[in-house]
Amino acid sequence: MARAWYHDSDDSVKDDSSTESVSSDTDLTEPEDGYSGAEDSDVDLSETQDETFSDADSMEYDDENIADAEEPGTLSHESPSIKELAISINQRYEDPADNPTQNLSDIDPDFNKSGNTKKLRSRVIDPLHRFCNVKVRENKPEAALRRASADWLYRFLHWCCRLRHGKDNRVCKGYGSADSLKTDWKYLRVYYQATKKRKMKKSMAARLRTGIAQLIVEFKLRTQPRKNDPVYIEDMIPFNETILRTREKRFYLGIQRIMLCLVLMLGLFTAGRKTAILKLQYKHLRLSLQRNPHGGPPVLSIDIEPEHIKTLLGIKALNTFSFPEIIYGVSLVFSPHVSMDDMRRLFVMRGCQQLELPLKKEMDEYYLFCKVEEIDGEPHIVRDQPMSDGVFYAAIKSISFIMGLLCVFFYHQFRFGTGKILDKTGWISDSARNLIMNHADTSTFVKHYRPRNHTQMQQVVFGMDEDEIWDRTLNNMNRNKDKRRPRFLDDTEKAFVESEPELQEAIRELDYLQDIYEQNPIPEFASEVALAHKRVLNTRQRLRYKRLGQVRREFGPKQAVIDTNGQLDGTILPEDDAAEEVPLDDNTPVIQVTLVEKLTAVPTVWTLEGEWQRRSEGVDAIIPYCDFREGGPLRGRRKQKRSINDDYAHGKALKKSTEEENNTFSSTKTKHEQEQEHIRTTKKPLICFQCGKKFTQHQSLLRHFRPKHLNDQMCNFCADRMEYLERMH
Repeated sequence: MARAWYHDSDDSVKDDSSTESVSSDTDLTEPEDGYSGAEDSDVDLSETQDETFSDADSMEYDDENIADAEEPGTLSHESPSIKELAISINQRYEDPADNPTQNLSDIDPDFNKSGNTKKLRSRVIDPLHRFCNVKVRENKPEAALRRASADWLYRFLHWCCRLRHGKDNRVCKGYGSADSLKTDWKYLRVYYQATKKRKMKKSMAARLRTGIAQLIVEFKLRTQPRKNDPVYIEDMIPFNETILRTREKRFYLGIQRIMLCLVLMLGLFTAGRKTAILKLQYKHLRLSLQRNPHGGPPVLSIDIEPEHIKTLLGIKALNTFSFPEIIYGVSLVFSPHVSMDDMRRLFVMRGCQQLELPLKKEMDEYYLFCKVEEIDGEPHIVRDQPMSDGVFYAAIKSISFIMGLLCVFFYHQFRFGTGKILDKTGWISDSARNLIMNHADTSTFVKHYRPRNHTQMQQVVFGMDEDEIWDRTLNNMNRNKDKRRPRFLDDTEKAFVESEPELQEAIRELDYLQDIYEQNPIPEFASEVALAHKRVLNTRQRLRYKRLGQVRREFGPKQAVIDTNGQLDGTILPEDDAAEEVPLDDNTPVIQVTLVEKLTAVPTVWTLEGEWQRRSEGVDAIIPYCDFREGGPLRGRRKQKRSINDDYAHGKALKKSTEEENNTFSSTKTKHEQEQEHIRTTKKPLICFQCGKKFTQHQSLLRHFRPKHLNDQMCNFCADRMEYLERMH
């Protein structure tokens, strides 16, 4: 009966008219007969189909047909045919076959290593190949490394310490510290073990460590690590303000200033590494409106989950940092939140804790800190590429020089400062600190991150309370800040660089090749002349850079002697060093002035509505400035620095005044006559002719004169009692 039912249903598909004539009672009775003859159906199907079609499967299939047939109005041609049933049987799951071509030897051992790790490893591999080719005359470096002895590896490290030129005949920086040599030794040992397929013998490693200690002494390498000076919130607020207001450093678009400020904010708040922050994408952000547990309006919260962190075998648990908005903040230049008027009208639904604010899906792969480049003279925002390390470092270096910092700020100082705060905070445990900073144990923090400048020993011995203010003052990056620190070399220093023997030798070589080329102008000599000319330029620039660092380091002690002598002589008075707000440059665009004013505005009304209004005005100033074209980095010759002879106070302190100044300030004249003579004859006077106040710099006099005396109607210097309103005389 089951077989007849299948045939009936098959015929019904071919002939629609016969199908329509079948009554509902016939449709119900035929499946019942089919069900009763399930065993016959199973036998018939097994003869034509796969033998794996079991009786249980047949029963299950007939039960489904019965259920379908019991529905009113069901037609018999809707049941599957034998052909369809055979296709479903052939689609059963089968285990995948073995693939003999998949071997571990085909996998690159460095496929999950970071780019920095590969770069450090190549720093050892490339010199090793050169050493084998030049010194050992070995064509196969890896074979030579397998046969290498402790003496052979020691001679290689000694050769690396004496290496002066690297790839493309470029000058090598060389080893300046013992840590650099030990780092190369670590990667050399890893490369040795990977090549030889076994670990280095302990006796061999011990002998090499002794040799490395001897190399450190022989080449006078620096043994102390770099100072881990921390930074705090009070250090970074002036840093961000300098980024926003300075015109000595310019960008292509205004958004680059905003991004730079935000990068520094997140680095301080998360104690994260630079790569993790620079590669943040919009998919790593979660915005939500949270119900305020303290009562009041809902609070905006920003959650970030940095993904690009240091990993082991490509696996690392990610941390999530949540930043609920702090409403009553003093400065907006270090606030990561965006408070807009439309957002204030939102609220959290009853029974919910939060209201999610999802971003557009097409923004997921965009970078928060994206690349900005100039194409055909027009600035473009490349949102699918992150800001490069070179662009970030160049901007931070310029801002550090403008602020007068001795050492350029580097991103790891956030981990020093925030890590110290986490270590001293009572409600943050060691395990929580290690989890935040991605450390395996506390020893990593103690060895590399805990500041080594101890400022509270007297308080501990005397039994006094901790003085946190003094601790932060004596232990931060601003301790050696001086805005008078030179940023460029003057003509005297450049002339000193030109007299360096290394540069003179390169110039003589260039002159020699040029003379040969003039006598025999062939293409081979032309390429040699071009290389020699490039070598002169590179050598000059490298020596200037080295000299600038030396001048900046020596500026502190020298300037301290000048300031001390000036204060003792009375030429530098305490009121001359009074703190004055540095005004914006006269050529600062109006849109940038508005931005600085809105973001540095302090609260005037301590109410929630007043604070919202202040933040909304800051947002309204940021949005148009992001698209503002600043014109790109500054090009051309910089403005010449004022000569020291024009500075009266410094000339008095150094006892190197010119003959004209000595005649002007002769001892036979009274003090008033000396001041009047100085005002008349000096090109850039240091004494205000209106009130007689003295200054150490001419710019300080200008900043004093504009707000104090610009609206005066009479000139006190002339003493003619005549009014000169709106007229210069």
